[in-house]
Amino acid sequence: MKKKKYLPLKELTDAKLRYSQLYLDELKNPKIAGSDAEKAHQQSFLFHLNGVVDAFFAELNEVYSLGIQEKNLSLEKLKNAKSDSKKPIKEAWKIKKLYGKKNWLAELKSFNPHLPLSDKKAKKTKGKAKEETSNLVEQISQIPTNPLLDKFEEWQSKMRKLVSELRESALHASGNSPKK
Repeated sequence: MKKKKYLPLKELTDAKLRYSQLYLDELKNPKIAGSDAEKAHQQSFLFHLNGVVDAFFAELNEVYSLGIQEKNLSLEKLKNAKSDSKKPIKEAWKIKKLYGKKNWLAELKSFNPHLPLSDKKAKKTKGKAKEETSNLVEQISQIPTNPLLDKFEEWQSKMRKLVSELRESALHASGNSPKK
């Protein structure tokens, strides 16, 4: 790994995370609710958060010195590549697993903000008698939340954690981990 090449790639991944956070923060502004600005911010958030994965692919390519050309860089190429130690790139396999059904990364990749979110909690309570809350204070203190915003915050948090963990793993596995 050449630090001169790696550092800008790492910065791009980190920048994509910051940009998505910026749009997420803007979505919390109640003044834009229901407007075109809100829709634009949703699209921008999704664009940048999805872009984190592609930027991270470039990081992995450099960390492991795989030499895959940028135009050919994909999860499949990373999955099939071997590190200098002839071991598979385990970070690519972890990302592949997260793209599988019922995982948050697959949901993010295929998410359309124009379609309603499915309410898993509502499906679970279907056919069951709803419990009544006996405590009036508890009822009043329940603040309605925006499920879309909650979902975006969840994805943002998981993406930060994923990049951090996989970056550390890749740097360690490739022998490029910073000396302490």
